[in-house]
Amino acid sequence: MTYAEHYAKQKGFEQSVVTKEHTLIFLTGFSGSGKSTIGPLLANSLGYEFVDLDQSIEQRAGKTITRIFEENGEEYFRALELYALKGLARQNNMVISLGGGVLENNESYELIQKSGTMVYLKSPSKTLARRLCNKSDRPLLKGEKGQKLSREDIEEKITTILAKREPRYKSADITVETDVKRIGSTVEELTRKIERHVRNASSTSGDQYSKEKL
Repeated sequence: MTYAEHYAKQKGFEQSVVTKEHTLIFLTGFSGSGKSTIGPLLANSLGYEFVDLDQSIEQRAGKTITRIFEENGEEYFRALELYALKGLARQNNMVISLGGGVLENNESYELIQKSGTMVYLKSPSKTLARRLCNKSDRPLLKGEKGQKLSREDIEEKITTILAKREPRYKSADITVETDVKRIGSTVEELTRKIERHVRNASSTSGDQYSKEKL
């Protein structure tokens, strides 16, 4: 067991065996795509509970994500992230806002796919750079020495990171662009799509269960 895994267990990041729960909604997308804004509104619209994964990790670890990156490194943070996900994966009727890089971890990605419904909030690099250029709490958008980057450099870095993450973002069950409508309209669209997806997926699962029983 690695030190990060031991630390995660000590801090209450539980592991669990999971089954597919279609009403467990994983909200993914790049930082600045609107997860923290849309997530609580979407949860309220669906009548679900809302959890911000990064905030949950910070509360349990007793320090910010930025400090975890600076003091322990990204690999350490991803281990905490995975353990936190495992602790949530048996839930249902919940919207979980994921950090931007969760899907880069193979274990986290596989866990998300097999335990719930993945929703991708999509925004272009230019929009993301505009939203993030004045943020100081995004470790992956700083320079090699931790220096603040220009908007142009941030956009270039976002474009590079998105290209790497896009194949997994594209595997989402539902995708919605967040820069073409007002937030209220986006939440309404997501609510309709999720409710329809859950109905269809639950019906299919029920049919499959009936066939297995036969």
